[in-house]
Amino acid sequence: MFWILLISTFLFCFFDFHYFWRGILMYILALVKRTIRPVDALNGEVFTPGICLTTDLDLVLHMNNARYLRECDFARFDFWITTGIYQAVRKLKGRMLAGASTIRYRKSIDLFDTYNIITKLLCWDDKAFYVEQKFVRNRDSFVCAVVTLKQTWSGGISPQNALDDHYGRPVSPLPTPEHVKHWIHYNNLSSEILRKSS
Repeated sequence: MFWILLISTFLFCFFDFHYFWRGILMYILALVKRTIRPVDALNGEVFTPGICLTTDLDLVLHMNNARYLRECDFARFDFWITTGIYQAVRKLKGRMLAGASTIRYRKSIDLFDTYNIITKLLCWDDKAFYVEQKFVRNRDSFVCAVVTLKQTWSGGISPQNALDDHYGRPVSPLPTPEHVKHWIHYNNLSSEILRKSS
């Protein structure tokens, strides 16, 4: 008992132990969801439930701004595994990375509010997938926050490679929404500025 307590204390003090345990649990649950009811990555949405607990609160007693992006991490695990895209990427020896994200806060999520994060694939290009994640509060179906995210890859593969391999056929690209075109342009301008300043 003493050693279990000692090891647990060490892990919680020096590692984000809760994050890793929850990631493992999310992975298992997503595999179960995929077995029961897989989601089509091209036109489907994955609903990931959540609740605002005391550990999520900030000084004004609503959900901490940083917590939204952390919850989005878990919801994306859910999305990529439930759709089977994660498995296709791993088969091609690739690895997923977050390249950029923008969040728009609309209304606060308060203590014990339950919500769903609705994740869907918007489009892709040669280098990245573009994903939308909405925080929808259950008590009034209000969209409390919206996240746009660029998901990039390592390992020399492209999103098109992963999709073609997953579906076993060439997949036609989805049209890029107008607001995503502007967001991509903003990110490209930001990259140019950073390159010039370095």
